[in-house]
Amino acid sequence: MSLISSIVVGVDFTPSCASALREALRIAQWNRAPVRAVHVIDTIVAAELGDALSSLQTNVRDTLAADARAAWQTFAATVPGADTVAIDVRIDQRVRGILAAAADAKADLLVLGAFGDRRPDVGLGSVATNCVRHGSSRVLIVRDNQPGAFRRIVAAVDFSPTSLRALDQAARIATQDSAELHVLHAFRAPWHDLHYRAPTLGTDPAFQTQYRAGLERRLHAFAAELGRETGFLKPTFALIDDAGHRSAIVDYATRVDADLVVLGTRGRSNLRDILLGSTAEKVLRDSPCSVLAIRPE
Repeated sequence: MSLISSIVVGVDFTPSCASALREALRIAQWNRAPVRAVHVIDTIVAAELGDALSSLQTNVRDTLAADARAAWQTFAATVPGADTVAIDVRIDQRVRGILAAAADAKADLLVLGAFGDRRPDVGLGSVATNCVRHGSSRVLIVRDNQPGAFRRIVAAVDFSPTSLRALDQAARIATQDSAELHVLHAFRAPWHDLHYRAPTLGTDPAFQTQYRAGLERRLHAFAAELGRETGFLKPTFALIDDAGHRSAIVDYATRVDADLVVLGTRGRSNLRDILLGSTAEKVLRDSPCSVLAIRPE
């Protein structure tokens, strides 16, 4: 990845965050960047315990924080290299606490586990996705089954400046991990929105071929803006006409057995997509693999 000066990883002592911690430490080695862990105890939990134990325990919050630090020592011992990582324990709303810790550390990258609360092995958890929605840094959400180096990376681009940054990140990770790089552009052909009864350009196979050829040239030129790095990787270029409601990015990542999708959180969006973008929302909701979300600069 491009120069990273500070990494924050969210931990809740689950197998999911162990994968995130391992990945954060691996990225930190590439960049010689410090890693800081943050564990957030939900405010409601602390308040309810405080109410229940007020007559027995006057320092419930201090006790909770001390217990969390003790749990961290045990947990960190199971992840190589984690014993040198400092832990920041906070009592706050979980998303707000994680993002505040990342902001305080001036983190370039926030790394989280991908615990999903939908179907097994599909989708990312609500805390992780809300950190993508509301955070100001890059967010890497790591799936539990990510063993280390990425093998196959899909960079989703829409020709926006943010997606060029996403492609740059994907290319750097692919170079460091000796991974395959797939450059994907999912598009909706304009003739899908024409409802004339008479034949349209969309029914002309020659025109469709010409249209796709133009997009393919543009996709190659877009990747060439990064210079030698993408050429050295010999990426696979893919165009998908996404006329349906499913995420073409997720479908493609599943088909090629990708273990990382990199994309911008906003592309050529309109006002309804101002917060995150409908494409990124679909990927976060349905992704079977890790996701690196790149914010607009």
